[in-house]
Amino acid sequence: MNSPLRAHTLALSVLLVCSLISISAFAAERGKANDPKNAKSAFATSEISIPGPLRSFLRMAGISQKISTEDVMPLLARNVYMQGYEGGNRPTEFLILLNRYVQQARELTTLAGSEEVIRVAGCEDAKPLLHTLGYRVRQECGKHDTSLETSDPERAFLTIDSGFPLPNLEQTLQGGKPFEYHFAATRVPLLFSEADWTGAGNKREQHYSKDLIDTLLHDSAMSRLYWAFSRLDPETRDFLRQSVGIRKLMPEAAVLDFYGSYICVRSGKVLVPGGENAAPAWKSLVGASPDSAAEFIQFLVSKDTGWLAAYFDVLSRVSRSQQAHFTEAGRLRTFYEALRTNDMSNAATRGAFRPAPDFQSGKRFFARRAIPNWCGNGGNARAA
Repeated sequence: MNSPLRAHTLALSVLLVCSLISISAFAAERGKANDPKNAKSAFATSEISIPGPLRSFLRMAGISQKISTEDVMPLLARNVYMQGYEGGNRPTEFLILLNRYVQQARELTTLAGSEEVIRVAGCEDAKPLLHTLGYRVRQECGKHDTSLETSDPERAFLTIDSGFPLPNLEQTLQGGKPFEYHFAATRVPLLFSEADWTGAGNKREQHYSKDLIDTLLHDSAMSRLYWAFSRLDPETRDFLRQSVGIRKLMPEAAVLDFYGSYICVRSGKVLVPGGENAAPAWKSLVGASPDSAAEFIQFLVSKDTGWLAAYFDVLSRVSRSQQAHFTEAGRLRTFYEALRTNDMSNAATRGAFRPAPDFQSGKRFFARRAIPNWCGNGGNARAA
């Protein structure tokens, strides 16, 4: 016999699928004109310096060469937490190589000097560069048959994999024209300031660094939180930085990653599914008023191991009429109790990927959002 609660749970799952279809259609109609990346923002941003050419860094970080500079840091953070660790805190080969490349790139930047050009005129001044690259001269330098061989396999691998023009250097050592290679640090946009992020780290941890690149490469929680913040609209993420703080949100990085992209703050208030009429019901369920956005969001993301945030996220995706139905009177709590797992050890954020719906087994999971957050269009309108 099917219970009403089981039916309600299935209804929520079905509504999610419908909402994803309607949201995709909505996004197509809006087009690029409403993309937040196409609008200049007055919110907190800055720049950060990445050692070496951007092309080489993207290659080593597993990031497409076609992305915009605004996406470099978010995608770096995403790749670090998703691909950088296995079995807990054990770094993967990907992360080890990326760390080594960053250090090598800094050494090459130093060799390039203030002119940002690595120059080698002949055999003698090639020695510091060859050491950094992990190579040495195989035969007598300056001859037509002079060649290079590996002296440090780890460094040599990075040299080749990052695309350093080693054949050109070899030709110089054979008596050819002087070697010149532009090697400058690259400035890319950063959410907030570097101090905002590094200041939120645990200074007692061995990986703590005042350099954000190093910090992200050694702190998966901070990397995940940076990625989650990058998917919020500018006003919401700036509010969270000022009113809650990065340090306080660090333990909830996974929840914000999976279920935070539809949290929307306007004028210090959270736009909730169902609109103002549903605000009292959300206050009762969450334990804080949507009018007190900082407290509401902290309660939302920390309660019930992520299940309440998952519930909020699902209802944010459906149409206005569906939101009105599910948030009417006592329904909001009833449906949540049907949705929430009784086993609080079964967190809504388990795994690296947000699970998709599984109707046959009755598992109550939700699909990852595949389109931008249209928070700026008035909350409920983005799911209309």
